Amino acid sequence: MKNLVTLLAVVTLFSAPALGQFNEPEMKQVIEPKNLYDEGFKKGLGFYFGLSDFGLGVGMQYRRVLSPYNEALLNIKIAGLRDPSEQTHIDYYFGNRTIASKYRRVITFPVTVGFKHRLFAQTISDNFRVHTALNVGPSFAVTLPYFKDYNENGYREADYYTYYNSVEPINDVFSGWKDAQSEFGWNGEIVLGIDFGDNFARLQSFQFGYSFYYFKNGLQILEPYKPVIVNGSFVDFDGDGAIDFEAANAPVNYFGSAQITFIIGWMWD
Repeated sequence: MKNLVTLLAVVTLFSAPALGQFNEPEMKQVIEPKNLYDEGFKKGLGFYFGLSDFGLGVGMQYRRVLSPYNEALLNIKIAGLRDPSEQTHIDYYFGNRTIASKYRRVITFPVTVGFKHRLFAQTISDNFRVHTALNVGPSFAVTLPYFKDYNENGYREADYYTYYNSVEPINDVFSGWKDAQSEFGWNGEIVLGIDFGDNFARLQSFQFGYSFYYFKNGLQILEPYKPVIVNGSFVDFDGDGAIDFEAANAPVNYFGSAQITFIIGWMWD
């Protein structure tokens, strides 16, 4: 009897792993991520608020859903543009702000088309939809004189005594439109962003990226000329009674800056 019990124990011990080989693990059901296309949202309109080294930009964005993870974009914006080397000086007595060597203000009106693609849809939650996008298109720029250049020498005379009892005042944002100039160029941006929320009808996006402008003829944003100074004094080599000037800043063709963007709006079918 003892030998029989021992035999049964040995058979049971060696048969258990063998039987286990025939039991397949339970299959996990794969849940497909939700997306705008399958949820029935095919169009969207958002309001754009962007901040970069150039300043604040606002505009509108139209989205057209092409497939579960792809969208076409149309962006219309208005934004300021400035030279990266600009420095603002503040008069602490009166609070006046002056940008050294500033020659013209620039307002841009870019219109771009783009393509947006959702990333990591299978691994990241549907309420945190990571995406990348590329936008490119033409940009119309308007430049306005920063100050009243009475003698049209491309330099602001700001010292009453040095420049022969003359001071050229700075224009406010509403002045100088009669002397406005225009230029056509190109604008583009590469972004990495996130669409937030479980409610796909609401459009809530945060984006970080790089934006650039290119103008073939360049934009003269800083003063093109400056006085000739020798040993700390202005000079008049030709003896005509006026201070001599030399070239200072060339027109700029390319502008680039990092930017952050917020877009809020809604989607519909």
